[in-house]
Amino acid sequence: MRVDPRCERLGLLSAELTRQTRRLRENLLSKECAALSLPETLCSGDYLLLNAVGEAGCAVMAEIAKELNINPSTATRQVNRMLACGLVTKSTSAEDERRYEICLTGKGRLLLERMDEHRLAASRRVYEHTTEEELQTVYSCLEKEIEALRKLNEE
Repeated sequence: MRVDPRCERLGLLSAELTRQTRRLRENLLSKECAALSLPETLCSGDYLLLNAVGEAGCAVMAEIAKELNINPSTATRQVNRMLACGLVTKSTSAEDERRYEICLTGKGRLLLERMDEHRLAASRRVYEHTTEEELQTVYSCLEKEIEALRKLNEE
């Protein structure tokens, strides 16, 4: 089967964008973990879990694992690392004693706020030489891609 060269190039560019974004996130996480004197540096996966908890306010661990499409034991190891760093608290759910609720601490919220600031600053730098028209094209393309991916995920 012949691959459409546009799709192949788009796939390569998308993969490179993902790699570079992950690399930047890892570098920034390393700096922020050091600045907060955390006993260890979080990885991208830890950050994604922490971010999901932050978006939910407090979250049931099993639901976060499902949302992130990770094994519950992996989520448990990540949460234990974050507990040791003082970024989250873990308590039994009031509704079901078999489930654990994860909440951010002040330090966890601070880390997410700093990472959000870095993300916004990076976006500004990435697009500082991009015209408004070019940005609108990027927005439009990304919105179409997201919608197409949503439909594919529903099939």
